[in-house]
Amino acid sequence: MLCAVETSFDETGIALCDSAGLMRASLLSSQVELHAPYGGCVPELAARTHLSDLPQLWRHLKPELTSQIRHIGVTSGPGLPGCLLAGVNFCRGLAAHYGLPLYGLNHLQGHIFSPFMGNGSEPGDSLADIPFPHVALLVSGGHTELFLVRGIDDIELLGQTQDDAVGELLDKVSAMLGLGYPGGARLERLAREHPGMTELADYDGEFELPVPMRSRKYGYNFSYSGLKTAVRNQIHERADKPQLDSCWRASLVAALFSSVVESLWFKLERAVEEHQVSLITASGGVAINGFIRAAFADQAAKLGVNLRVPHPRHCLDNAEMMAWLLKLKLEAGIPPVEFDARSNWVPGEPGWNE
Repeated sequence: MLCAVETSFDETGIALCDSAGLMRASLLSSQVELHAPYGGCVPELAARTHLSDLPQLWRHLKPELTSQIRHIGVTSGPGLPGCLLAGVNFCRGLAAHYGLPLYGLNHLQGHIFSPFMGNGSEPGDSLADIPFPHVALLVSGGHTELFLVRGIDDIELLGQTQDDAVGELLDKVSAMLGLGYPGGARLERLAREHPGMTELADYDGEFELPVPMRSRKYGYNFSYSGLKTAVRNQIHERADKPQLDSCWRASLVAALFSSVVESLWFKLERAVEEHQVSLITASGGVAINGFIRAAFADQAAKLGVNLRVPHPRHCLDNAEMMAWLLKLKLEAGIPPVEFDARSNWVPGEPGWNE
């Protein structure tokens, strides 16, 4: 039995996974409602909540399961320093108490391999069944990165955002429109209010927002601060009107999603052609978005490549994907090493897997 703990941001999770990859237990305590009044995650509050939630979650696990644990893994980065330390120190205590090996796990690596997980009742792919190399896109509130994945610990960082992440952009636009935090799901619901809008191809083009970094001269990097400014300018131009009516807002948000998808797919398509891969994956919190999933599926079919995305519950931060990552590392024969919490730790950067 494998145990993994996730506390990198605002979700406290513990998951138990057997050697076949089946989840035997999964507990998650979300802090979204706790942070919503502040418009975003408050680091100190998040860390304190992890400290109080972890022991409570552990007590809810059945003793007949915890007695079978043979390896422990914990998200040791990247993330908020205090949040990471809450999980790392808790797991160090568990490992010392039970005399078990402890693995420090990379949160982003967990997302990268989450598309190959099962749905809970199915075990998912073994390491030998995962196609390498493939191109992996990670889009979340704090990250927007593109990777070339050659193996479990052989990951090349192709490009990343130079300012805002996609999820951060969506949260900020949601705040501009007074929709609250977190913004992704709220914006998607609003966009679907646009007449006849079931997918991005239905958008009638009322707004023409820029598609950022849509040129080969930028390599594989992303940027979303300019798109954020363009949306803000549209809202400010409308500020003297009696009200931002729902139809107008829905049209603006639909245009926003269209620009985001086009900017992401431009990089994905180029990576497929340059590296001659037959598989792309998309993971992270933003990958739960229905517009993005549908648009990527359509474009992948036209390009003639396979697309893998995680089950929606594995898109957001969770301990199950970290237990899954630990399972893959054990399959690869990777031993545990000494580690510390690392708030900045992106796969593919120099020394990331040392």
